[in-house]
Order: sequence, then C-alpha cells, then structure tokens
Amino acid sequence: MITRELSLNLMPSYSFEEEYDINKIVFFDIETTGLSAQNTYLYLIGCAYFRDGSFHLIQWFSEGIDEEELLIRSFFDFLKGFRLLIHFNGSGFDIPFIEEKIRLLGLGCSFGSIESLDIYRLIKPYKSIMKIKNLRLKSLENYFRIRRKDTLDGEELIGVYAAYIGKKRYESLRQSRIPEFAPETPESALLLEQLLQHNEDDIRGLMQISSILNYVAMFEKPIRILNAKAEDNRLIIDFEISARLPVPVSFGDDMANVSASGSSATLAVLIYEGELKHFYENYRDYYYLPAEDCAVHKSVAAFVDKEYRIKAKPGNCYTRKQGLFAPQYDKWLSPYFMQNYQDKLTFVEIHTDSLLQEEKLELYVRHMLRHMLVSAQRVN
Repeated sequence: MITRELSLNLMPSYSFEEEYDINKIVFFDIETTGLSAQNTYLYLIGCAYFRDGSFHLIQWFSEGIDEEELLIRSFFDFLKGFRLLIHFNGSGFDIPFIEEKIRLLGLGCSFGSIESLDIYRLIKPYKSIMKIKNLRLKSLENYFRIRRKDTLDGEELIGVYAAYIGKKRYESLRQSRIPEFAPETPESALLLEQLLQHNEDDIRGLMQISSILNYVAMFEKPIRILNAKAEDNRLIIDFEISARLPVPVSFGDDMANVSASGSSATLAVLIYEGELKHFYENYRDYYYLPAEDCAVHKSVAAFVDKEYRIKAKPGNCYTRKQGLFAPQYDKWLSPYFMQNYQDKLTFVEIHTDSLLQEEKLELYVRHMLRHMLVSAQRVN
C-alpha cells in the first residue's frame, strides 16, 4: 500500500469553523473499480484535514486487490479523534460501499462515532434556484469556475487502475530478470500519478465548492431587514442574509421574485390595490348586515333591527377594507384578507401597523422564500 501526504495550501470556501472545530473535520473521497462492493474493489481513499494552520491531504492507495483490508484499517485508524466527515454524495455511495466491504471482510470498523455531512444531500433541494443542469461534482466545479489538473472521468479511471496493476507487475517481473532495467520514470508511476491526481482534485473541488452551502443558509439562517417600500406596484424588501453567496442568483415568478448577490438580497412582490375582505373564523358569533355588506359581532348586532340582519355564514362573515396588500401563500400573517372565502391565496395589508413592522417583514420574507423554493422545485 502507498501512503501519500502533502500540504494543500487551500482552505474550504465555507466557514465550517462557525459551527465545528476545524481541527476535528475531515473531507474525504474514495475511488473504486465499480459501483458494487460485492464484485468490485476499493483502491484509493483520500482525506483532507487541518493541522498547524493549514489543510493537508493524505491518500491511501492499494497496489493490489489484496490490500483492501489494510486500506480500510488505515483509514479508520486515521479517523480516530475526528468528529465530522464531509463528503459529496458519500451517504449514497462512499459510506455504503465501505460499510459493505467491512461486512464482507469481517472487519470491526464503523462510522458510528463520527458525524456525517453530505454536501450533495444538503444542496439538492436548492439546485433549482442555481439553474444548474445537474449536481455532479465536476458540474459544480465548472459552475464555480474551478480548474482541475485531472481530466479523467470515473469510467476512464477504472481502466487506468487496471493498466497500473498490469504495468506494475510487468515492470517488477522484467526488473527481476533484467536487473539493469530501471527506466527513469516507469509507466506505472505515470499511471499512479493520474489516479492520485484525480482523487486529489476531487477533494480540492469538494473544499472549493463548499461555499454552495451558503445557499442553504439563505433559507435556513436568520435574515436582517434593511429597507421596505412600495414602488411601481411592487413591495420591495431589501434584506441581508447570514452568508455570502459565491454566485448571484435570481428566482421567482410574475408575482414575486428574489435576486441575491453576496450577502445582499431583494424580494420584489406584486402589490394588490383595492378592496379585500377579512373573514372571521368564529362566524357563529356574528350577524351579516346585507345593506352594509359586512358582518358585525352579535353584541353590536343586538342594536340592529332583526329585519336588517341575518345570522352570518362562513362565506359572508367578513369586513371590507380598501388599501395596499401583499400576497401570502397561506394564512401566515394575521390579520389576512381575501377576495373570496374559498381562495387559497391570502393577503396582508402593507401598513406600519401590520406588515411593515420589522419582525413581520422577517417572517414574511422567510415565508415567501420557502414558497418560491417549492415552486422552483416543481418547475424543475
């Protein structure tokens, strides 16, 4: 087995240290000869870790299929003392592959003592807002304009490993028969460099695209309202997010749109101007006044002649109001207004006594962000 170590001269683009001890996190990636652990082989594991002020890379490379057990044991011995394992779709492939190898080889190793963070799983719900074709690591590297030295894909890599095994055996056999056979750079060494470089670039890419987690932060972490105003039939809300987006995004529809760049974002929502109705849920406590086209509480209706009042029903138990209103996609903020009782879309008044309070603006922005994210997911 070959063990390779080097300094990466690279830091993750996401601030993991805000939530985790940077000395306790590991980025990892594996290389195999196929997808099934039962009939293919694990031949390379790479890890990036922080020590003495910088990140370093360690790789364990199997020079033959008989070294899988040593490879796995070396990896788990290294993991002792670390608390967070960061990967890209490792929950879907890398970890299950290693776990199946552990079972097949009868090893006592386990991922049970380390927390797992799968960047792929975390960002998958947000793919639609980035307008990216797929979430393959190389696609994301292109999205972030990250350059790789390696140009091979996974299928080509399997052939390179097979060629390495063959060349290594041939060179060993030839040198045993012809001692003076010692090329300056054996072909197997060139193939080995390709295999190690691919894994190194994958880990470098994983660290460099980790800032993609800031898109998650836009939806999950606190925001700060900067300004709100009604302008050109739209409610414009400027706000600050608790992260810095690596690439600007814009998403939404004709009713509402968000544009965000860096740590600044703007929500623009189409305003409804006119009359809407506020429906009372406890309609049994109200009377409807046909002449006034509104409902009043029975304590007030007691002073109205019976011929001018009827018992309220859900569909006519309302009061009417003129004003400027912003849409909301459920009964999120109260009091809310509607055009008709059966409508799913409700509205909140744009007024200093209601929506324009900072706390309600924060709730409203978060509500709209969640709705637009779901809508974008459905479209894509």
